[in-house]
Amino acid sequence: MDVGTLCLGVLSFGETSGYGIRRAVADWFRHFGQASLGAIYPALAKLTARGAIEVVGAADAPLEKRVFRITDKGRAELAAAAAASDGSEVVRSPFLAGMFFAHLLQMDDVHRLMNERLAGLRGEQRRLRSLPADTMTEGQRFTIRYSQAVITAAIDFLDHEGRAIVNAIDREKTP
Repeated sequence: MDVGTLCLGVLSFGETSGYGIRRAVADWFRHFGQASLGAIYPALAKLTARGAIEVVGAADAPLEKRVFRITDKGRAELAAAAAASDGSEVVRSPFLAGMFFAHLLQMDDVHRLMNERLAGLRGEQRRLRSLPADTMTEGQRFTIRYSQAVITAAIDFLDHEGRAIVNAIDREKTP
């Protein structure tokens, strides 16, 4: 999803500021989307200009103080964007890029990559488990549980087969 759609997604749950949107994306949508404050404010300006959202209160308030609300047009845009989703997933992984070229790395770097990835996955697993599932919609619970399943599978793979592959990389590098 693009940043504008993520903004609409956050605002579909209630009014908030640009900073509130950034926090919600980081807390709730991190498993499928990202947005920096530098990308959120231009997206909010575009959404406001086309009537998908509106400013609540003083429109001349400083940017960081403005609170936004989704409009019916914005809800329709969000629904259309969600309906246009397909079954694909995009993986852009610095970890996988590094491991692809493991034959060029020192073994300390290969082990570091593996350990950092495992630590990151375990941290994300804890974060997802801490989300308040009892206040979520079924669709939200699905995305959290799906993400948990993918992360658990990745941890299991790295703990078992990944370690064996690292040992094979080490043997391959040893003349």
